[in-house]
Amino acid sequence: MRKGWSSIAAALVLLAFAAACEGPTGPAGPAGSAGASGAAGASGATGPVGPAGPAGKNGQDVNQTCIQCHAGNTKLYAKQLQYENSQHGEGETFFENRASCAACHTHEGFLDRIATGAQSAAANVNNPTPVNCRTCHQIHKTFTSADYALTTTKPVALWATTGKTVDFGASVGNLCAQCHQSRVISPMPALGGPIVTLTSSRLGGHHSPVAQILGGVGLFAFSGTSTIAGGPHVHGDKAFNPDACGTCHMATVQGGAEGGGHTWKMEYELEGTVSQNIAGCNGTGCHRTVESFKHWNVAPEIDALLKQLNDELFRIGIKASSDVTSFSAKAGSYPGDVVAGFINFQLIAEDKSHGIHNPPYVRNVLKNTITKMKTY
Repeated sequence: MRKGWSSIAAALVLLAFAAACEGPTGPAGPAGSAGASGAAGASGATGPVGPAGPAGKNGQDVNQTCIQCHAGNTKLYAKQLQYENSQHGEGETFFENRASCAACHTHEGFLDRIATGAQSAAANVNNPTPVNCRTCHQIHKTFTSADYALTTTKPVALWATTGKTVDFGASVGNLCAQCHQSRVISPMPALGGPIVTLTSSRLGGHHSPVAQILGGVGLFAFSGTSTIAGGPHVHGDKAFNPDACGTCHMATVQGGAEGGGHTWKMEYELEGTVSQNIAGCNGTGCHRTVESFKHWNVAPEIDALLKQLNDELFRIGIKASSDVTSFSAKAGSYPGDVVAGFINFQLIAEDKSHGIHNPPYVRNVLKNTITKMKTY
């Protein structure tokens, strides 16, 4: 037993001696390379709902407001492309910024006149801009799709035809008629009236007097072999054609962005070929068989009658040129009937529809006017 305990005691002595002789811990070695990534942990809990976005017009979320017109709406861009191909979009006449001209030739003047009901803008328009989307539509008024609403659709009191109003309905017709009407004519003759002295070559109602032609009012109704039935043709009858101008001029877009739609063009040229936009003519409830503007021979007949009147006026001397596309008068003194005959010619020619806007009205006015001019 003593021998066993002696062995244990000796071992303990050696351990104590080894511990007493061990030196201090050395510095750490360099870090080893990173190990492989571990497996992804479980998803955390869903965080709290964030605050509401900024409020748009009328308290709506601004993003929900804008997307009503802008998000994915390729039609809006298409309308802009069409508008760029329109005469309005070309903006070549907005330099006419004098108060009386600016009322139709500039965006600012038009809105001014619509607000006041006057025939001209309140003053000359400084820094004018062309007619644009905001001229006709209430853009960014409500910040909803209601912004496509038109700036005016009320009936139109005609400037040159005292006491007469046309109403083509609550569509684009009345909006168009605000400018597409005859300006005040001076001097204004009377049928069978006194001699009228012209001091200028400019006689008539200016350009594009469509409201008078479409509405069947404002031309001098000479008595003759043809009975003149005033008032609108079905083309301008809001009960039959509630879209008025829009039915034909804004029909299915042709040639990508060349005719119809927001080009308002009834005729367009594409790759050297002139085409006619007859899509609206063949709409539901309309003709359905129109192949060109020569339908029922209306345009050729009206053109022939207009040429006859042109020749009579040139023979009499009031028309400065025998060219039927020239609308200049010759200064001088003329019977009231002759001056009225010239005004009929100018208004019908400047309408540029070849009588299509109101065939029976235009046809009968021309026939009776020609008959009367032959007496001079």
